[in-house]
Amino acid sequence: MRTLIGLVMLACSLMAPSVQAESRLLPRDNLAAFVDGFVEARMTAHNIAGLSVAIVHQGELVLAKGYGHADLANGRRVDASRTLFRPGSISKLFTWTAVMQLVEQGQLSLDANIRRYLPDFPLETRFDTPITLADLMAHRAGFEDSAMGHLFEDDPTQVQTLRDYLVSHHPTQVRPPGTLPAYSNFGVALAGLIVAEVSGMSWEAYAEQHLFAPLGMAHSTFREPWGPQRPGRPMSEALRAEVSRGYVYRHGAFHPGGFAFISGIGPAGALSTTATDMARWMLAQLNAGELDGSRILAAETARRMHRQHATLAPGLPGIAHGFIESEIGGYRAIGHGGGTVYFVSDLQLIPALGLGVFVSTNTPSGEALVRDFVRELVTRYFPGPSAAGRSTPDSAAAAPAKSHAALSLDDYVGSYLSTRRAYTTVEALLNVPLATIGAGEEGDLLLTWHGRETRLARADDGASEEGSDTFVIPKTGERVRFLRDEAGQVTQLALPIPVMVMEKVSAWKNPQLRQLALGAAMPVFAAVPVGAWLRRRRRSRQAAGERWAGRLIVAATLAWLATFATGLVAALPLTRDAANVFYHFPSPLFLASLAIALLASGLTLISVGLLYPVWRRGHWPNWRCLRHTLVVLIMVTCTAILWSFNALGFHFLGFQLLGT
Repeated sequence: MRTLIGLVMLACSLMAPSVQAESRLLPRDNLAAFVDGFVEARMTAHNIAGLSVAIVHQGELVLAKGYGHADLANGRRVDASRTLFRPGSISKLFTWTAVMQLVEQGQLSLDANIRRYLPDFPLETRFDTPITLADLMAHRAGFEDSAMGHLFEDDPTQVQTLRDYLVSHHPTQVRPPGTLPAYSNFGVALAGLIVAEVSGMSWEAYAEQHLFAPLGMAHSTFREPWGPQRPGRPMSEALRAEVSRGYVYRHGAFHPGGFAFISGIGPAGALSTTATDMARWMLAQLNAGELDGSRILAAETARRMHRQHATLAPGLPGIAHGFIESEIGGYRAIGHGGGTVYFVSDLQLIPALGLGVFVSTNTPSGEALVRDFVRELVTRYFPGPSAAGRSTPDSAAAAPAKSHAALSLDDYVGSYLSTRRAYTTVEALLNVPLATIGAGEEGDLLLTWHGRETRLARADDGASEEGSDTFVIPKTGERVRFLRDEAGQVTQLALPIPVMVMEKVSAWKNPQLRQLALGAAMPVFAAVPVGAWLRRRRRSRQAAGERWAGRLIVAATLAWLATFATGLVAALPLTRDAANVFYHFPSPLFLASLAIALLASGLTLISVGLLYPVWRRGHWPNWRCLRHTLVVLIMVTCTAILWSFNALGFHFLGFQLLGT
């Protein structure tokens, strides 16, 4: 759920071919010792308060265990069968299963225009191509991403119903449906609303009756303790008492957080559940939709859910009807990661092994543990197929195009922005998922993303253009591919994360360069009022236009300095605690910064107009005219940069001040 891309990476890597399933069960005693050692060491190293894990194999629950505390103040320890964790976006698997149930019954079609199912919903689109459920399932409806200030809520009186939330927080459609993927909580919640509208039940009630009850998941719910202000029945007191608290570790101690309400966008992330309940869910999925004589999907529908539904290119991982494909230890896996304000979780199924793993922590610092756990488990107990046994992309058999030697690394070098980002809101100023590609040695590339540098080696996939644009991460065997437009120019980078793609951008659209330019302007702006103060007693001949231009540029630079000073102070709480990104954005100070930016931009435009009298009829020496003009041009550049970041959005500022 959180805008952090690392949570999506938990479930995304390369596909690998199916192999024969293991016939023997995991050795339980040895498995328990391995899990204890792995988990306990990393909980200590990464300061994790509590963790819950479940492992199923060949139709059996082989391990379910809790570690650490669900409530440190009261000494309540994690119990795998009783303690409810908040697995965030793993909720989406339940939403897509519900959709497939209604598809199976003929009440929904994956290829129909979703307006058919939401006739009264004010769906805002910019393109003529209709959005289908298949587009929502593949995260290809074309919506931008938006999360700050609304994805989670800490005040139960402010929790909206699903429909109200989707109406009031409708993101802008920025590309035609069915084109590039961009992970969308809004899109999945919209599918959940369709389930509710078609079934005539609330989403929470539908999940209870058609998903949880048939599988005996008595300790799972999409309801939250939202209180009487919100319509519908809230989470029961019995379940509420078993929900784990969330923690952050700061300054040498664990600090508890409040309940993070997600039910406004519930189908995308509001699930509360136990490890043993998730074990039952995994067993049903691995057994073609059936568990203990109860069936949630027909066998063929379940198998269809696990087949690839969409991918960026042959040989790359894709979306399998809601599940995210990946490669773990050489095996094809399908699953989903999840993250909330305090919880980090992962669920992975490896159908070829009959293996399912669920792990969840109640502390954000557990991300590395969650990311590595399944891979370490599979590598230890199921040595995978060799790299030589992996299939090459279908395009490898295509007619030869450019040879590897003929391709210049310069084609790939540049900056890339994720399609999962804000395009039209001020969030673009603070959320800039940028990747850079640089040329390495011996035909290698260097990928830098989230502060980590990774080497990319050329893949040996034949001499086709598609193959030669494919690279491998040597450490993991994961593939990445550069995609070209019709003119042969590299336009996108497909990382092993099928719910998004990286778009190559020019230097002007590089957010880091724009931020650097803003920072470099500050000393210049600071020098202007200082210079005016030092010249205050000098008497020099100047025309009225020059006098006003000098006064105005001092006022404008002071406004720019105030803009950035208040903006930086407003941003500090967001860097100290991730919860502030959702609960306290935009702050009054941040809104003040936007207002001052409007003033600074207005003064800048007037300063541009006063350049005429400065150069036409003035008495200033040329060097002063040039210096004055240079400062004005820098102010104009800052105005353009803030505009590109949507930080001069009159509609945003106005709506926030009006409280709408």
